[in-house]
Amino acid sequence: MRLILSILFISASFISLKAQKKEDITARMKSDISYLASDQLEGRLSGSSGELRSSLHIADQFRINGVSPKGNDSGSYFQTFSIVRLRISQYKGSLLWTDKYEFMRGLKSDRAEFYPLSQSCNLDSVENVPTFFAGFGILAPENNYSDYQDTNGIRGKVFIIKLGSPEASNDHSKYSAYESLNYKVDQAIKFGARGVVFINIDTSIENPKGKLDREIKPRSIPVIFVNTMQASLMNAKQISFKVDIKQINSTAHNVVGYINNKKAKTIIIGAHQDHLGYNEFGGSRDTKGGQIHNGADDNASGVAMMLELMRKIKKSKKLRNNNYIFIAFSGEEQGLLGSNYFVNHPVIDVKTVQYMLNFDMVGRLDSSKKTLMVYGVGTCPQWKTSIANLKTDSTQIKIKTTESGTGSSDHTSFYYANIPVLHFFTGQHQDYHMPSDDESLINYNGMQQVYNVTLQIIKSLKKIKDMPFTATKSEESARMAFKVSLGIMPDYIFDGVGLRIDGVNLGKPGEKAGMLKGDIITKMGDFVISNIQDYMKALSQFKKGDAISVLVKRGSEEKTLQVTF
Repeated sequence: MRLILSILFISASFISLKAQKKEDITARMKSDISYLASDQLEGRLSGSSGELRSSLHIADQFRINGVSPKGNDSGSYFQTFSIVRLRISQYKGSLLWTDKYEFMRGLKSDRAEFYPLSQSCNLDSVENVPTFFAGFGILAPENNYSDYQDTNGIRGKVFIIKLGSPEASNDHSKYSAYESLNYKVDQAIKFGARGVVFINIDTSIENPKGKLDREIKPRSIPVIFVNTMQASLMNAKQISFKVDIKQINSTAHNVVGYINNKKAKTIIIGAHQDHLGYNEFGGSRDTKGGQIHNGADDNASGVAMMLELMRKIKKSKKLRNNNYIFIAFSGEEQGLLGSNYFVNHPVIDVKTVQYMLNFDMVGRLDSSKKTLMVYGVGTCPQWKTSIANLKTDSTQIKIKTTESGTGSSDHTSFYYANIPVLHFFTGQHQDYHMPSDDESLINYNGMQQVYNVTLQIIKSLKKIKDMPFTATKSEESARMAFKVSLGIMPDYIFDGVGLRIDGVNLGKPGEKAGMLKGDIITKMGDFVISNIQDYMKALSQFKKGDAISVLVKRGSEEKTLQVTF
């Protein structure tokens, strides 16, 4: 009897200890997310005081747990970098040119007859520079088309370039990939352009906005758009204009901690800490504006996951086969700025990096689907073996994998540095990039499941000496240019046929057509939709003003909805 009681006591103690351990992990994650996603941090906009407070909290967690600083300077956890906060055109002068009749023509910037574009450098003057009419500015050898057939003597000239392409009015134009301003400016620079002047002779094409987009990287030459007297400009002989853009920068912070086990290889575990603030620079799906976007799932959840793995790895004697870098990136919402900066200014030799794990939105595991997305399994042969050997409870979590090592999160920066990556994501939801993404909606049991999966993967690879990198095909959407949007939120973890809608934005074409959450799109116009890739390909073929029929499955019914973009 005593033996039985002893066994029962030991078993009860073990179960109690296991439950306590789980509760401790959940409590720590909840503590981290509650602070990072509080109004006090005002949405953690990159370069803001809220982002700095977030950085200080993360650095404190590294310090408390005995993780060494590995930032810019010895003794600092911060790797600082400059980001563009605002760009404003200040020039109030004239654009002058000599036409084919030797007449001097002119336009005024204060009447918005011309203005700089986001691709423009900040300050430059062009004085009586000869011009070259470059047509659409396209070089497409696969289509046997070139606006640069005769390039003799064009270096140093200002290129006059039309918006659009030879098939701009064609829904299925083979030149759609060549219509972007970025492409045309970069192509002009390759041919030696001194500056670029864009004009628009096609009324079906929208003029580029005069507002300067801080997320577009300025090029080395002045770039302007002129919205009148296009015929005269196409025949201009010489041209003079100036750009004067004031650029205001802020300091953003990557927070970097290091466990040096004096091993040959290092594992990087990261998550972005920044979010949208008050939506000062866009990105929100909220139509009201001016509210704090706390970003509990995006991405306080990822930071909390990274911190909890840091605590476990620091204490574990069984995980000392590698060194570890833990990093909270800033600038992810502005275009992976922090991770790009880290890769280009590494604090260790990147050739020693074994692999990189990235966590972005891991706090909302759907309680019915229970699906964890793991991207990047094609970037190293060992990933699939490790994931296949996972011991998981299918009633708690299911794993869905994707080959590609690229996407819209920080793992992409490491993939392009030829480092094997895995990216963890529990799925999109209606609160994505909305003020409603709050801590109270976090699924902590789901986070515990993601934590367990990740820890198993790390443990399974601890004795692997070499993780060879393999390139993968990029996601199709990364190469497509979208002129229109349905204004819906795709269900990225849907396994059925078609594109399931996880959310519908008010006032957008999808909502106006009567689309509902849960609808499954199976056809758009003439395009059959079997998966999200089909949806992206189809969407890239439409332009503003197009009216199409969309077939959706709603429950057991099929409905045809009329969409106007």
